[in-house]
Amino acid sequence: MKIQRLILLAVIPMLSLTVSAQDKKACAAKDFTPKKGDFTLALTLGYNSYTDIKAPSGLESSYEISALSTNWSDKKLMVGFEAGWFFKDLWKLNLGGGFNFTGNPGYASVPGTIDDESTYDPMENIGQIPNYRAVGSAQTMNFNVSAGVDRYFKTKVPNLMLYSGLRVGMAYCNNQVKYDEYESLGKSVGEAWNLRGAVTMGFDYFVMPGMYVGAQIDPLAYTYNMTTIKPQEGLSNLDADSHNFGFLAAPTVKVGFKFGKSNKKQLQALAEMRKQMATPRVEIREVVRVDTVEVVKEVAPQKTVRGMTANVLFGLNKTAVAKDQMPGVEAIANYLKKYPEAKATVAGYSDKATGTAAINERLANQRAQSVVKVLKEQYEIDESRLQVTAWGDAEQPFSNNDWNRVVIMIAE
Repeated sequence: MKIQRLILLAVIPMLSLTVSAQDKKACAAKDFTPKKGDFTLALTLGYNSYTDIKAPSGLESSYEISALSTNWSDKKLMVGFEAGWFFKDLWKLNLGGGFNFTGNPGYASVPGTIDDESTYDPMENIGQIPNYRAVGSAQTMNFNVSAGVDRYFKTKVPNLMLYSGLRVGMAYCNNQVKYDEYESLGKSVGEAWNLRGAVTMGFDYFVMPGMYVGAQIDPLAYTYNMTTIKPQEGLSNLDADSHNFGFLAAPTVKVGFKFGKSNKKQLQALAEMRKQMATPRVEIREVVRVDTVEVVKEVAPQKTVRGMTANVLFGLNKTAVAKDQMPGVEAIANYLKKYPEAKATVAGYSDKATGTAAINERLANQRAQSVVKVLKEQYEIDESRLQVTAWGDAEQPFSNNDWNRVVIMIAE
């Protein structure tokens, strides 16, 4: 159970990325979902259709048997794997399973001084050495395999995909025990196998180009079990079987990795977007400023200067000006120094995707004030030349949601 707990502790933080990743500027705007030809490999933790059995003792005078339980709620958590291949953009073939083998060496019996065939009398056996029975040599093998096909559906949430599909699978277990002592009549064997079919549904969330987390459940499942024991060599098998129908069965969580050509394209697109977002958006636009002097009855233009617009981007819930956004502030400051009569409007914004209108208005104002503070303290721009406006989320100047966490400076 230690490894299962470790896997579970690893899965839960990964599932939380389905929420936190939405706040990442680069991830939210890019499509990391799989494409035709991609492969996936996932580690799963769930109530898989495995089976287990123990060989009976070969020294009993009578035997009885009942089919093993195939109810998923009677199972223990099991770690397995699942591999997939997208033969179309929204269709995936699956192959999953797990394997375990255990070998136990046997040891010969150690005789004592007590005669096992004599009448047992505790008083007569005082001081006697007990007999040690042989340790049976044993081997246990169990495995499960499953195959299926899933149909994926895109959602309005970026990189979140729902799916439904069909699964078929088999689970097998064999346990053999043999004692090195004359009383035993050869090895005893226990054997069990399951055949299973299920309708499954779940979701996969692609947190980055090569990684995803997910969960699934089987709304309807059927399992057939055959259980067999053979207590001694030469005896016929003793069999029992069962049929099980499950509803909302076998919940499973997984952490997986995606491989294929789409990863390279998505990583390149992600790197390009990060580069664009790290570069301050500074644009120059033509603005005519007219200084006038009154000459008799007409006003004549004396000189013309240019205007400038620069943007400062902010992280989610951030109000401080980041170092990589300082070039935009510096550009506006240099313009204001070059043209002493120019003034600047500093307008703060927030994105609509997070927070209430009141919170976003406060954030927008704090961002604008942070830019003004930098212009005053670091570049010695007089506050009278700076006009602050906080739009909150009432205005969204960009189609990209993350770019709307911005302060736009217009100097003219």
